[in-house]
Amino acid sequence: MLTDARTLSSGTRRQADVCVIGAGAAGITVALELSGSGLDVVLLESGGREEDPDYQDLAAGESIGRPSTTLDSPVRLDQTRLRYFGGTTNHWAGFCRPLSPVDFEIREHLAVSGWPFGPEELDPFMARAAEWVRISGPDFALDTWEPKMGLPSLPLDSTAIETFVYQLTFPTKFGELYESDLQAADDVEVLLHANVVNLATSDGRRIDRVDVRTLTGVQIEVTADAYVLATGGIENARLLLASTDVDPAGVGNGNDLVGRHFAEHLQVYAGFALLDDDPSLPGFIGTDVTIESGRHAGDSHGAKFALGLTDDHVRDNATTGLEIQMLTSNFPGGSPEHRDGITTTDIDALLRREGENHGATAYLQGLAEQELDPESRVLLGTATDALGMRRVQLDWRYSQADRRRALDGYRVAAEAIGASGLGRVQLVPGGVHADALENLVRGEYVSVYSSSPAAIDEEDFPVGMGFHHMCTTRMSTDPAEGVVDADAKMHELDNLWVGGSSVFATGGVATPTYTLVALAVRLADHLKAVLL
Repeated sequence: MLTDARTLSSGTRRQADVCVIGAGAAGITVALELSGSGLDVVLLESGGREEDPDYQDLAAGESIGRPSTTLDSPVRLDQTRLRYFGGTTNHWAGFCRPLSPVDFEIREHLAVSGWPFGPEELDPFMARAAEWVRISGPDFALDTWEPKMGLPSLPLDSTAIETFVYQLTFPTKFGELYESDLQAADDVEVLLHANVVNLATSDGRRIDRVDVRTLTGVQIEVTADAYVLATGGIENARLLLASTDVDPAGVGNGNDLVGRHFAEHLQVYAGFALLDDDPSLPGFIGTDVTIESGRHAGDSHGAKFALGLTDDHVRDNATTGLEIQMLTSNFPGGSPEHRDGITTTDIDALLRREGENHGATAYLQGLAEQELDPESRVLLGTATDALGMRRVQLDWRYSQADRRRALDGYRVAAEAIGASGLGRVQLVPGGVHADALENLVRGEYVSVYSSSPAAIDEEDFPVGMGFHHMCTTRMSTDPAEGVVDADAKMHELDNLWVGGSSVFATGGVATPTYTLVALAVRLADHLKAVLL
């Protein structure tokens, strides 16, 4: 059932077994996984069914650290996440891939690393997560997907670089996709336009209620036996820090770790690949496949390849993960555009040897893992929003070592492509630019790429963010190292759990949504075991 909280009277109280805060990928998954279990659920969503600028403004804040950019365009914090039904899945690009085993391991060369468990802990939940995100299943093996796609991968002869498989599900807006399920669920009530402004507690050990307000002035309370905070990597930390009934430092923040270790995937455009006549590039463009079974049987989704550092290379070279996309298509007419300087055609001619032909040219886009830094964090500023809550300040930090590792990874990939006889790569960090936010083509924002050799800078090349907000309530066995335990329960509270990528203990390099949905499935099973 869906209810508009603006239609309720101030002073209304709702009571449930479980109160889930945030109706994005994690919150909707938890609510629907609990449906039919015998537990009643109230699911609270800040916005309505569609984006509303007044509610979206509640996500506004200030970047006080590294600049917030995507591609080459600056972005405001309120553009990186969405406050309406379905949350940030409303602009999710749909890339799905699980974390790699090395992401779960303690790596001695990193200041902070390691999950409380290995990837095998999540294996039982990956198939159910695959259904929620609308992909074919939890098998991402290259041997499975080459015949399924009917496309070969690059025949790399390397122990350092491997081909990853991505399943793509776009658009998969959880609000639209699962509204009918939530409407039909007698044991789940979704309150729209219901903004949680305080996690009320009288002793700092248990949440007594959540205080909810609408922009129209309605004030209600929700009480439950268990609470799940699932509002995203920035808002989870914000609400915990803003809930100061007992401690001015916020709820569950006795060790001053809430909001710390903010991590992103570092978005880096670093060069061109010039590949020979039979480069197997169609696999990097991708194709459609049909889901054969499950709740979305008969639907189609995409699949494509990407390159990345192997786990063995990451371990043996004391480095961090890197994934590289080859961007070869979907440009508007007249693109790729080279406003200044050298073009890929120029580079092709420069590198061509007698008798050689290059069959394709691709830009290289990388997502690099960021080393966790406790000084990279979500804070509260002094400015307030329309509900009186302090707005966010994001002090995002990454290091020169992060940049160096990303560029080193690119070099490893370039060497592997060359050594395998597939073509050549020219790295031009800082000399490749993409401006997707400025190019609206047939109703869709499309990247236009340009090159500028004068901007090449191996020390200070541009780094963007992937809108992947992670690790601000990181999972740990020791409360001195994180905010939630291995079950995603707050270390310092008895009835508050956290969902979403804020609980990631490390970010890895795979996009986070598939893994955070698997964690949400796991959390729902845990709550059933605890509460029933």
